Amino acid sequence: MKIFHIADLHLGRTFRNLPEAQDTLSEARYETLQRTIDKANELETDIFVIAGDLFDRTSMNVGDIQKAVRALNQFAGEVALVLPGNHDYITADSQLWDRFKKEAEEHVLVLDNKESLELSVFETEVVVYPAPCHAKHSAEHSIGWVNEIEKDEDPLYIGIAHGSIEGVSPDFDQRYFPMSIHELEQSGVDLWLMGHTHITWPEQPDKRDIIFNPGTPEPDGFSCNHGGRAFLHTVREGKEITTEIISTGTYRFVQKAEQISSAKDVQDLVEQFSKDSWQQAVVELEVSGKLEEEAFEAWQENRAQIRDSVLELRLDDTEVRRKVTSGQIQKEFSEGSFPEQLLSSFSEDEEEEELQMAYELIKEVQQ
Repeated sequence: MKIFHIADLHLGRTFRNLPEAQDTLSEARYETLQRTIDKANELETDIFVIAGDLFDRTSMNVGDIQKAVRALNQFAGEVALVLPGNHDYITADSQLWDRFKKEAEEHVLVLDNKESLELSVFETEVVVYPAPCHAKHSAEHSIGWVNEIEKDEDPLYIGIAHGSIEGVSPDFDQRYFPMSIHELEQSGVDLWLMGHTHITWPEQPDKRDIIFNPGTPEPDGFSCNHGGRAFLHTVREGKEITTEIISTGTYRFVQKAEQISSAKDVQDLVEQFSKDSWQQAVVELEVSGKLEEEAFEAWQENRAQIRDSVLELRLDDTEVRRKVTSGQIQKEFSEGSFPEQLLSSFSEDEEEEELQMAYELIKEVQQ
């Protein structure tokens, strides 16, 4: 038996803080859903699981709900299981999930209740324990009822939950259905398929692990340290479970800090971003350095090339400064003037920092 496991796709996320990339990134999430379905079918997967936050919010357009369900309906395995998370939580009058169910085919199920689901289509009986979210925030998890159920040895027990995991997820205020590893391990479940945390855990799956959080399948911010991931769990005879990580994403978020000190450094930095792969990256770039006149002008003229080479650029080059030299002082200030006399009194080699500070103060006053 093969289980394809994703979570936290957040369809409908707007990325308003990234005006140049927002449309591309929003649409990419729907493309990634389709790509994961295609990959699951290619791998002849039996169960497709979304462990919460398929949608970014509960108020989705009908067309966007239909687009998501059309992709899930194409799953060729036995069953696709969709758990409401804390962003797309379910309520008694949930228009989102009511519409979803109307569009979904019989093998696409919404896990909207805390009650066991028996999947009798498999040779080994499979029992699923869903822990859906009924609100955006909660100090209490939804898995307590699973521990109370008496379990036989024969079936394969799969828990599907959404929320923070102690020691794994950042949840300092305990607001996101917090669970401990001990609680999950002591529940009598053979496999926990988790969602909520956008990083992959564990990073290197072991056959002894039973708790899995894949992270988002399409990167959504600079805190996402991977290129989009899913888990493929393979269950063999005797409940032997092996897990591998599947790469799923297209776009990425990259933070870089670079120091430049010459025209060659400027050229090298521009060329570094000229590779086609950077067109699929949102880049936060911090550049610093002191440059002589020619190199400083080269940076001013060429930094726009980096912006054109990436999906969106957040550039901080406030620490790129023009290096003050005697030639520059003579060029900018008339001989005998107070600025010329003051700046010329500093040694370029021994008092470089003081010279730089004095120059910048003078320029600031002149503005």
